[in-house]
Amino acid sequence: MSRLLVLGQFSMIALLLLGGGWDLPWWAWSIFGLGLAVFLWAALSLGKGNFTILPDPRIGNQLSTMGIYSYVRHPMYTAVLLCGMAVTFGAPSPLRWAALFVCAVVLVIKIRYEEGQLTARHPSYTQRMSNVARLFPGVW
Repeated sequence: MSRLLVLGQFSMIALLLLGGGWDLPWWAWSIFGLGLAVFLWAALSLGKGNFTILPDPRIGNQLSTMGIYSYVRHPMYTAVLLCGMAVTFGAPSPLRWAALFVCAVVLVIKIRYEEGQLTARHPSYTQRMSNVARLFPGVW
């Protein structure tokens, strides 16, 4: 299941990047830059030995609650959606709209799966994350 979710995610990222032009307006580049900044902040906040592209936690992982992880549970997915929205809204194409929709669905399924895995490994996960947004603070 986890490898299929990653395949779906990266396939949709490829379609978002290659599914249209790159003549983006300034505001779309700003959103894209914000997505890259969120990704970088997440990578720096994650903690040593925790990164994996699979939604299965690594053996011996630690729950990260510092940096951006104190605001968002899945900031790397937030980054993917911000960059995807930037290119889709900034240089729209039917392929990009479809890819953004499918990417969002895949990421929601991946979040549900990943949170089940994290709860199984760290029984305190649900309680510790109860006041932390999944993707966008104040939204979900």
